[in-house]
Amino acid sequence: MNLNSFKVKPEDLTGVNQFNVSTNGQFIIQRKIFSDIYPDFPDLKTFKLYIYLCKSYEWKYQRVKKAKAQMQLDLKLSRNELNKALDWLEVNYFIARTNSHKQQMYQTELLTAPDYDPFTNTYISCNSIPFYTSNLKQRNQGFIMVPADAVTNRMLENTSTADRTWTYTKLKVYLLLYANCWLSYFGGVNPESIHVEIDSIHVDPSFYYNVKKSEVQVVNTIKLLLTMGLFKVVKVCFVKGEYIGDSLLVSTRKGIKECYVLRPYHLSAKKVNNKELDSKRGSMIL
Repeated sequence: MNLNSFKVKPEDLTGVNQFNVSTNGQFIIQRKIFSDIYPDFPDLKTFKLYIYLCKSYEWKYQRVKKAKAQMQLDLKLSRNELNKALDWLEVNYFIARTNSHKQQMYQTELLTAPDYDPFTNTYISCNSIPFYTSNLKQRNQGFIMVPADAVTNRMLENTSTADRTWTYTKLKVYLLLYANCWLSYFGGVNPESIHVEIDSIHVDPSFYYNVKKSEVQVVNTIKLLLTMGLFKVVKVCFVKGEYIGDSLLVSTRKGIKECYVLRPYHLSAKKVNNKELDSKRGSMIL
């Protein structure tokens, strides 16, 4: 598969932004759940519901406040399907409901994702670690920052069309690409994790082990994401191992090394406007 058609174009030839730099905020998904030793959720419905709850989390109130009827509408779930998935998440220490009155809107806390014991096939609560980003960092509980625009309710619906388009594997690959995306260090996805040539893609074993799929399956999934316009191929410049900008906007100089990276179409304005990018932003195609 030739990747030329997925490359960014010179800005003066497009006249439009080639990426969605969104001001609609971000949400976090805990990195722990994407691991070769961590089991998948029992089904796609439950996994999609968990992502939905992560996106719906209100940091101001430290909880999700959503009517079950709204969740059903957004995700196309029956009440029985919704209750079954919520019960599984609560029993296994991913969430903890904070109210029980049937006349009140459903409210739940997100918990620090549980550990998993493969010998007993059980989840072990980590609710002693408060669910704040500072605590997660201090306790080495990694998390992925995802632009809110990158995940829509339509992607998470329980419909045959959504389930064909957004399989468990595709969602995992999509979110793990964000986990490996560092604009200030690489200008996109870490090229050591996803090595891109103009006619091929190679994936580091640690990446596809965590997806629990073969390299070929992960590469094919990345190609689908490119076809969907969710990533673009960008040639970037490094000097002494430091990303300095995109090749189309950087003047030729001694010591420059170039390579291709994947850059997500949906980018958070907070990330793009980070002070670490102040010296590079003018040399980035956005």
